[in-house]
Amino acid sequence: MKLDRRGIRDEAAGEPPGASKLKATACLGGVSLERGVPIEELHDYIKESENVVWLDVQDPGPSELAMLIDEFGIHPLALEGVCLGRRRPKVDEYKGYALLVVYAAVPGDDAGVLRTTELDLFIGRNFLVSVHRGRVPALEEASARWTRGGARLRDGGAFLVFAVMDALVDSFAPLPADLEEDVDEMEIAVFSRPDEESVRALLKLKRTLASLRHELHPLREIFQALCRRDRPFFNGSGEAYLQDVHDHLLRILDVLDALRDRADAVMDATLAIGSHRLNKTMKRLAVITVAMATVGSVFGAYGMNFQSLPLSGSPWGFWLVAGGTITLVTAPLLVGWLREWW
Repeated sequence: MKLDRRGIRDEAAGEPPGASKLKATACLGGVSLERGVPIEELHDYIKESENVVWLDVQDPGPSELAMLIDEFGIHPLALEGVCLGRRRPKVDEYKGYALLVVYAAVPGDDAGVLRTTELDLFIGRNFLVSVHRGRVPALEEASARWTRGGARLRDGGAFLVFAVMDALVDSFAPLPADLEEDVDEMEIAVFSRPDEESVRALLKLKRTLASLRHELHPLREIFQALCRRDRPFFNGSGEAYLQDVHDHLLRILDVLDALRDRADAVMDATLAIGSHRLNKTMKRLAVITVAMATVGSVFGAYGMNFQSLPLSGSPWGFWLVAGGTITLVTAPLLVGWLREWW
């Protein structure tokens, strides 16, 4: 998907929530998956330590939030900021679970604009609750990867969290390539005459890069917290899974940092070229001013009401004055041409 220079917009801002949608899936003993688990039976599935339950909640209302408190023991304070939008990515630890605030890239109404939406993940020993507003294709991709897990389903919740986090990071993967194309175009066009629109596009590109880094860079701290060896939620295989996603995230961040440096260089070059062109224009205007001042001085003096002026009585007087004036005007113009001011 092509990303235009309008950048990234927040999916959570200014859109009314739709009807709540709940989707529960359970992995039984790392062997089989059971979809469409009734909400009232979730607690029975969670009680079995070998089972893994994933509950996806879209556009939650008060009743859905109350259900999360009853079925999963989530603290009300952890649900206060759910789906409010624009919270900083973070990880908060509670008794028996952890809250991850992350962002996912989602397609917007315009095919050229990629949006981001907040996603709240409640990770327990054998359950995962994802809460979000609107449709998140990355979660659908994560569900497909979890379904195709095969033998890796025996790794329990670790593989489920890996599938979700890997899909979230992958949702940002097309951005660097699209942004790199924009930077390449701006680098090529920097030596053409810049206009207001090109500078505006460059500023939008820089804002897009800053927004992406603001949402992705804190994920490094989240992965470091999840990979701690004293964390009870994952075993050794879970740490290996998350380390793989962490490496993928670092590669994306490295590309974004490189693009930001290139965008800064393009901006500096644009400003330097604009300043150079302004200096050349001022030099040209200075030469023209000297030429016009010479003409005005000579013919202005001869237009004064004097009794006698030099060469006024000579038949060649006019031509001598005109030739001298042309010589005086040509001299600064020739100097400007020799110095390449034209």
